[in-house]
Amino acid sequence: MPTPRTYARAGALVTAAGPQMRAVMRELALPTFERYAARWGWQVEAHDLPTDGSGADPGAQRAKWNKIRLLRDALSTHPMALWVDADVLLLRDDDDIRKHLRADHFQALALEHVPAEHRVNPNTGVWLLRSCPESFAFLDAVEAAGPQPGPWADQGAVLAALGWDRGDERYHWAGPGAGTRHLTGTSWLPPGWNQPHVDGRCATEGFNSSAASYRDRPQVPQPHALHFMGMSPPARYRAMHAAAPVLVAAQRSTTDSAVYVPSVAVAAVPRA
Repeated sequence: MPTPRTYARAGALVTAAGPQMRAVMRELALPTFERYAARWGWQVEAHDLPTDGSGADPGAQRAKWNKIRLLRDALSTHPMALWVDADVLLLRDDDDIRKHLRADHFQALALEHVPAEHRVNPNTGVWLLRSCPESFAFLDAVEAAGPQPGPWADQGAVLAALGWDRGDERYHWAGPGAGTRHLTGTSWLPPGWNQPHVDGRCATEGFNSSAASYRDRPQVPQPHALHFMGMSPPARYRAMHAAAPVLVAAQRSTTDSAVYVPSVAVAAVPRA
């Protein structure tokens, strides 16, 4: 395990994108991350990857695998690392995500429920880790599993390290398996901390899961994190840009919350 240096701030909020996703990250996602980080004392670390790909092609899979290295680096210099995928909008800043990590656990993830695929699995789009030997041991186990075939290079390896039943080659019928010691140190984030975007999906602009599979996924009314997973970069950009103005109005009834509107304004919600 690397020797931690002097800690500053709450931790590092880490994200990354390659050329095809860079505009999505820089123009849309990152301003919402910075808004959240400013309230809760995180240091934002946004990395520009030199290459990436589209969907689940080899370039995209290699870009996803960088998550493991960047998390390890962040945990070497910060007390916590919060990974947020570049296709996520942090819509609310009224909840300290750290309170959802039990004191005796080393990481927290949200569960993804896909009834159409009979699938329940941890989703690494939002991933909180504490800098401790258990986190580094888990990242060692993920790296030992290696990038997985199919749509999830890093997430599939996380499932393997947790001892999750991964179902078939497309993760249909995935669910809790025998488990490993790492699973017992995992907390579960509320579903609103990794809410899938479900509206306006088109079969020609998605990958992995069908557009229809998003229709009956569980949703919460006012999520903290909205995840535009399984979409092409152009589709993500359009959907994320369109979602922000709509969600400003939705947040006006939420006490002490705020949302960043990309390319428009920052709207702070007044106290109730």
